[in-house]
Amino acid sequence: GFVFLANPSHIILLAAADWQHANTDLAHKPIRSLATLSWQYPAAGVTKINTVGCRNGDTGRIAGGGVLRSSSGMWVKRFAANIGYDQVLDAELWGIYYCLKSTWDIGCSDVVLESDLAIAVHLLNKVVGALHPLATSLWGCQDYIKKCLGFSIYHVYCECNMVADRLANLGSCLDLGLCTFQVPPDSIRSSIVDDLSGLCRP
Repeated sequence: GFVFLANPSHIILLAAADWQHANTDLAHKPIRSLATLSWQYPAAGVTKINTVGCRNGDTGRIAGGGVLRSSSGMWVKRFAANIGYDQVLDAELWGIYYCLKSTWDIGCSDVVLESDLAIAVHLLNKVVGALHPLATSLWGCQDYIKKCLGFSIYHVYCECNMVADRLANLGSCLDLGLCTFQVPPDSIRSSIVDDLSGLCRP
């Protein structure tokens, strides 16, 4: 049968205090301020990877874009890809994997990677078990990370990642598969100039 609690008033007061605390936090949100951000040149001898995955919410199609740049800002390699149908995290990890493989293939082992998808950065920094649905993709990326003499990965806001973002958007308009570029596509030239000039974006 039903068992009466020894001190129901105490439990009610605790619940009321929790409710009040939750609503107080909502009522006193931290003050937000406007910051200006820009792409940053990597240190001498370091290759910087910027990569982005995107997903069309209407069609479910995913695409990726990435760029490898030297400490002078010179393009080392760049790509856009139409990957098919899946989640945006799959697109981001696919792009990261391709960029890491490319840096290794051309002999770059001191690498900094920037992604504007925080969950991708988090997953690549942790040990992933075999039952994780993205284990294969994550292990592939982590294998290349382990080969690097120096490797750092950071979450950045999209304002610092505009060239990769433009490449990913371009990838969503391409035929299925990977496309690499010998020269910058017209649609991203202005973003490249902005990065090299240190343009700050709000």
